[in-house]
Amino acid sequence: MADPVYSRVEALLVKSLEIPQEKIRPEASLKNDLGLDSFAAVEIGFAIEEEFAIEVTNEEMADVQTIGDLVEAVRKKVQPNP
Repeated sequence: MADPVYSRVEALLVKSLEIPQEKIRPEASLKNDLGLDSFAAVEIGFAIEEEFAIEVTNEEMADVQTIGDLVEAVRKKVQPNP
C-alpha cells in the first residue's frame, strides 16, 4: 500500500522545486541531492503547512536532512501517537 504522506510530500517537492519525480527518494539529501537552500527550505515548510494543515517551524525544517526525514517529521504531526 502506498504511503499517502510520502506521496503528498513527493508531489509537493516535484511541483515546488520543479524537479523530476525520479530524484525523489527517501535517502536523497535535501541540500546535496536536491539543491535546497535555506530560502527554498522555508518555502517548502510553508507549502507543507498549507498541504497538511500543520505548523512547521524553521528549526524543524533545519533539522531534516533527507526526504525520509521530512516525511517522518510530517507524519509525526499528521498522525501523532495517542
